[in-house]
Amino acid sequence: MNLKILLRIGIFLLFSFLMIFDYFPHLVLKDIPKTALTIGMISLAVVYIVINRKTEKDCENALIGEAVFIFYMLVLIGLLTVMGGKSTVGISLNNPMLWFVLLLTIVDMTVRYRKMMLRKR
Repeated sequence: MNLKILLRIGIFLLFSFLMIFDYFPHLVLKDIPKTALTIGMISLAVVYIVINRKTEKDCENALIGEAVFIFYMLVLIGLLTVMGGKSTVGISLNNPMLWFVLLLTIVDMTVRYRKMMLRKR
């Protein structure tokens, strides 16, 4: 397997564990501190950024990866809420700040996509 793919999988897994800890703080794996997972996720993200060289193909893959991560995050938040969890830090689908940040991210992704398409012409 490619190192980039392994790093992406690691980031998704650590993010998932952080969200599960946030929604169900007393039920799962309480022996692992949130700080260790946070440091692990940030470390994997930094290594991924350092390894990832920006070419045009990587830019397309980065946009697709960001879109998949956003979709995954929203589905995970919805699933954890349906399972009866409640975020201890206030992350929920009812939070207007989440939707504002999501809107900014989508606008940024759209601008980058248009620039990428203009460069291809």
